[in-house]
Amino acid sequence: MALAFSTADPEITLEEESAKKIIFKVEIPPDSRARTKDVGVTLTLVGKILADTASAGNAADSTAKIMAWSVVPSEKKEAYRSVKVKVKSGGIVTRQYELPNAFIVDYSEDFDNADGIGEFTLTLKQMKNKLADVKVTGGFSE
Repeated sequence: MALAFSTADPEITLEEESAKKIIFKVEIPPDSRARTKDVGVTLTLVGKILADTASAGNAADSTAKIMAWSVVPSEKKEAYRSVKVKVKSGGIVTRQYELPNAFIVDYSEDFDNADGIGEFTLTLKQMKNKLADVKVTGGFSE
C-alpha cells in the first residue's frame, strides 16, 4: 500500500514511504436508534517518522510540519486545511479521500528506544457544517 497525503495553504506532503496505515471512519453516535444529523468524518494516518534530509537539498520530514499545524489555535484560519489522501495499489488509486475543511484532533509521536524508529499518529476531522463537501473516490490510475 502506498499513501500520499497532501494539504494546501501552505502545502504539506507526506512521503509515501512513511505511510503504514489509514483509517477512514464515518461516526454516528452509538446511542442513535435512527439515522441522525450528528454525523462526523474522521481520518487517521499512522506512519514512520523519516530522517530529516533537508540539509541534503531535499524536503524536510513533513511530520515536523504536521506537528506545527497540530498546535495552531482553533480561532486561526490556518487550523483548517484541505486534505487529500490517496491509497494506491499496483498503480491504481483504490481510494482517494478529500476533506476540504479538516482540522487536527490528535497528533502523537512515539519513538522506540531499541531501534530509534519513530512512529506518528495523526487524527483529522472534517468540519461538521461542511460534511457534504467530503469526497471519497477510487478505481482510477494515477
